[in-house]
Amino acid sequence: MAQYIRKLRWFLILCLFVPFISFAATPVKSMVVFGDSLSDTGNTTHLLKSLRQEEDPAFLVAPFKIFVLNKMVEFAEEYYVPQMVLDSGIAIVTDFFDNQLAPYIANLVSKIKLVPVLPGKPYWNARFSNGQVWNEYLAKMLSIAPEDEEVYLNRAFGGSWTATYDYQLTVWNLIRHPLGTIKNLIVGKLVPPSLGLTVQAYLLEHPALSKETVFFIFSGSNDYINVLFFEDNYNTEVMSTYVDNVLSGAGSAVMKLMQAGARRFVIMGLPHIGDTPRVVQTTDREVLNNAIDMHNDRLRNRMQEWAKIYPDANFLYIDMSDYFERALKNPETYGFTNTTEACIDVKLPMYDAFRSSPFANNYVLRYAQVLQYRDASFAAGDKNYQVCDTPESYLFWDEIHPSTRAHGLLAFEVCKAMKYHGYDVTCQNPIE
Repeated sequence: MAQYIRKLRWFLILCLFVPFISFAATPVKSMVVFGDSLSDTGNTTHLLKSLRQEEDPAFLVAPFKIFVLNKMVEFAEEYYVPQMVLDSGIAIVTDFFDNQLAPYIANLVSKIKLVPVLPGKPYWNARFSNGQVWNEYLAKMLSIAPEDEEVYLNRAFGGSWTATYDYQLTVWNLIRHPLGTIKNLIVGKLVPPSLGLTVQAYLLEHPALSKETVFFIFSGSNDYINVLFFEDNYNTEVMSTYVDNVLSGAGSAVMKLMQAGARRFVIMGLPHIGDTPRVVQTTDREVLNNAIDMHNDRLRNRMQEWAKIYPDANFLYIDMSDYFERALKNPETYGFTNTTEACIDVKLPMYDAFRSSPFANNYVLRYAQVLQYRDASFAAGDKNYQVCDTPESYLFWDEIHPSTRAHGLLAFEVCKAMKYHGYDVTCQNPIE
């Protein structure tokens, strides 16, 4: 009996201390964002200004350069090329890319097509929205200053793909078909760069990554929008294979980051593109949403596989389709009164007028270009669009992009998921 009482006493003492025992939350000291127009904070504008030689054109070929340099290293390792010879070759190639090829491409582009700087008005400050995008709102909740590149880096490009196009960037193509390869830089397959090429360019600048940096990856929507709109990919079996190709591109990017030392990832599942104003009333809605569901399901499975390869990695999956579905079903909860129309109304779509555009097969960039169209019948000061009177009440700013209010709410959802996952964050609802 005495022994039982002693055990009970120790149990009660332990219970008194349990409420005060807690695991330390994981701090977020720095963040890096990869993605597309949903995350872009000005990279596309910088890229297109490079084409026009308004800014340093070397930025244009950074992903291209890192691919060729990697090929040189692979060749040197396979054929035992002396390090001194390899270093000399790398120096020559780097100079060629930075000081010769980039200006050449820019001059070629300026002669072939006057490349517009996108996104222009009515988009806000080079964002594909009417204000800040989700990762800028989130950075503040993580106590990170978006203007400080030591702790915040954004490498998202409007119109970017997740599926890589490495097969178009072979050294053989560059030597045998230089003009054809360069043209591919213009047609929306390598400009904007894919996720994989963007990651390669990032790793050139940052070869050794901190385990404490959180990498956010929100990419893939354009792969499905463009393949459906411009390639009529309605075959279920073909689409299934295509989804695997997209996820292979994402997986390759994640593996490269982990090999360089990255260990913390927040990876977003895609929202239902079929529910955007551009698609919701069309027969494409079901096809697109089914593709997105397939993508998200397989992405979760892939993440489990990645975690087995790197058991010390920290993966967080966030389902963006769930957030948008809740906003669509209960708009009043989030302060929206219109969830089916875009705040921007295009007067003259005029898509046929842009068949020869470098972005003819890239929906996001082509739409942004259409907004800048001026018809001969327009009076002075007329624009090819009208903007709604109450943008804050709209879920969507344009046909496929959320309003800045929606971005702020999205950031709040991401923050809450991170907090629940164990990150040390302070989540603030932007509408309260």
